[in-house]
Amino acid sequence: MEILLINPPIREWAKPNCMPLGLGYIAATLREAGHFIDVLDINAHRYSKEAVSGFLEEKNPDLIMTGGIITVFKYLQWLTATIGDVHPDVPVVLGGSVSTSIPEITLLTMHADVACIGEGEITTVEVADRIGKGEGLEGVKGIWYKNGDRIIQNEPRPPIRDMDSIPFPAYDLFPTEIYVQNPVGYINRDKWGTGTRISDDVPGSMNINVTRGCPYRCGFCYHDYLGPGYRHRSPGHVLREMDFLNERYGVTYFLWADDEAVVNARFIHDFCDLMVSSRRAYQFALAGRVNLMTEKMLNELREAGCNMVGYGIESGSQKILDAMQKNVTVDQAKRAVRLTQKVFGDADCSFIIGYPGETEGTIRETAAFCKELNLAPEVIFFATAYPGTPLYRIALEQGLIKDEVEYISGLWEQGEQIAVNFTQWTNEELYRKREDLIRELKAWNVTRHSTGENL
Repeated sequence: MEILLINPPIREWAKPNCMPLGLGYIAATLREAGHFIDVLDINAHRYSKEAVSGFLEEKNPDLIMTGGIITVFKYLQWLTATIGDVHPDVPVVLGGSVSTSIPEITLLTMHADVACIGEGEITTVEVADRIGKGEGLEGVKGIWYKNGDRIIQNEPRPPIRDMDSIPFPAYDLFPTEIYVQNPVGYINRDKWGTGTRISDDVPGSMNINVTRGCPYRCGFCYHDYLGPGYRHRSPGHVLREMDFLNERYGVTYFLWADDEAVVNARFIHDFCDLMVSSRRAYQFALAGRVNLMTEKMLNELREAGCNMVGYGIESGSQKILDAMQKNVTVDQAKRAVRLTQKVFGDADCSFIIGYPGETEGTIRETAAFCKELNLAPEVIFFATAYPGTPLYRIALEQGLIKDEVEYISGLWEQGEQIAVNFTQWTNEELYRKREDLIRELKAWNVTRHSTGENL
């Protein structure tokens, strides 16, 4: 079959710098199964809606697949409606967290035929094969689909256990050079601004995935679209992909775009050993977890080429951490940050304000935490209720979300806007409290440096 994959735009306020790995994996597995794949990467090129409509009119696919994270919901409504106008008889399959977290809403509000739930590599091949043969979708695991006026929910698909069996993303089908030239991760010092390359000294970079799943259940986080259960690739498989990206695109800096890469200490140890013995001159960054980080692991990572470990600290208040179900303590967070600062000279930390139970006192605890550790975060996210999370259920139960479709359509990137307010303050007051906290911490750090106080 001729299959058109479409990558919708995301974070349009910044230059595109994250390769759509999920769609890249789907492209690779579909091509490996014998299908002809065409890609329309709207995000990379930032095509206008008029241009997208024109491209669709020029193409003649047998099947269209698209999707993404939940914040592209509103755009996908427009995109699928446009597909319906241009290609009314072409089946449309949606994937990613938008279809996994709200499959029924997605199918009811969009011109789409199938919602792929969780990992899509095996599922999309089966769907494409069935459609290509003119067969029904009964028994295909991991999908919801329309059958006339009914929505059918098939049984879930088990997670892919052997991650090395998945081919590398089909980088050659995407305008990968666009993503490589705009820095990603810690080297993107302007990541909360335009995200553009600030000098020629910034290396070519790429985001890669080395793990899937997460054993934790933080109340604000949604990651079920990656499939249940924590799994990781073999160190050699990861290094082969890094070598491929270096040889083909000149990439020397890699962001491990995984929430919990350090869950398996043996995997980290073996990968670091491999990097040191192979003498690769690559750099990389990853996310850590404060209750798992050790000085030994940090030193191994640094020797292997890692230049930063980041943490979602979220709050300096144990009350809020417990409400978030983070399963960590403030003391563990302090220890991990101090160790990371010792080894790397810095720690890239993010915080959340406005979680249920937030008070002036818990905000002051976060301020004290940052001051004690010499942290001045440039951005502090607002607690955002994303579909599929415990926080979303709380918002529904408390009547804070009146119309789900309207709410989801208005979700903003990275919790930078207040989507629903769980606090006793007005939105204006909560915005001001965040800005006051950021300003206070920056001023405090400037004062510390100017007075030469021992940091």
